[in-house]
Amino acid sequence: MSDNLLERIAEQLCQSGEYRIIKKYRKPEEYNTNNFTNKKLIGVFLDVEATGLSCATDKILELGMVKFEYTNDGRIFRLLDEFNSYQDPNVSIPEAITKLTGITDDMVKGHQINVEEVDSYLNDVNIIIAHNAQFDRAFFEITFPTISPKPWGCSMYDIDWKNEGISSHKLEYIAYKYNFFFEGHRAITDCLAGIHILAQELPTSKQPVLKQLLESALAIRFRLWAINAPYDAKDLLKARGYRWNMSQNAKYRAWSIELKEDQIEEEINYLRSEIYNGAINIPIEVFDAYNRFSNNCENLQNTGKYQDKMEKIKMLCLK
Repeated sequence: MSDNLLERIAEQLCQSGEYRIIKKYRKPEEYNTNNFTNKKLIGVFLDVEATGLSCATDKILELGMVKFEYTNDGRIFRLLDEFNSYQDPNVSIPEAITKLTGITDDMVKGHQINVEEVDSYLNDVNIIIAHNAQFDRAFFEITFPTISPKPWGCSMYDIDWKNEGISSHKLEYIAYKYNFFFEGHRAITDCLAGIHILAQELPTSKQPVLKQLLESALAIRFRLWAINAPYDAKDLLKARGYRWNMSQNAKYRAWSIELKEDQIEEEINYLRSEIYNGAINIPIEVFDAYNRFSNNCENLQNTGKYQDKMEKIKMLCLK
């Protein structure tokens, strides 16, 4: 059966209102024509496959990266060169991981990802994007500690999928909502699918997916730690979006929330009036795209960067 006939059948099924057609992903030559005057930047979508979920105990198996051209208004143009390499973890790959990814011990045996090649590949990149950047960046940094930090964005957390009517953050589900499917859990395939999603329009806000990601990823963020909050306030904090976390720097556990700069004053007022009933003295961390999602980068508060903003926030706490 020819492709043209299949397309006609699919169109008729969709028009009937009784069917929804999900198409297999096919790599496009480009997303927008190149006769565009704004400066094009280079992004890369990165995906890591590993023996498990913990960068402290598990090992990277595969690194995939795909470059693409984009502009700050969220338009994507050409797909550029790809990088794909296996790494031998020197341990047997768990059966569940092989079942999930298709990667076997024989496929990775004797392979080593070349650090110089990775560094060279990323040299002209303006932003690294991953789907669940907290996972991918942790494995990337522990595997390549000498590579200079780049700005990172996350297609899972830097887009308000729930507000756009998409209830799951899983890449395969988001693809389904955009009417395509792909064979997941292989690095390059996941990268190409991720870029394809970034090239779409958000269902509710109608802005390019990449534009919302860039605006969110490049914003300065502040993390407030509600240490020593009354126990009976936990439900209030949880309902407000706080999560029970461990501070990587100070090694304490407390309720925390991550906010943009224009949300800080309202949140401090809330903590003062509803949780602590007075002036507060809580740890506040500041992040940007260079150290967000990273387990290695020092809290920017300790470097003096954004010191003016931190001083303003401290004054709000003491009112």
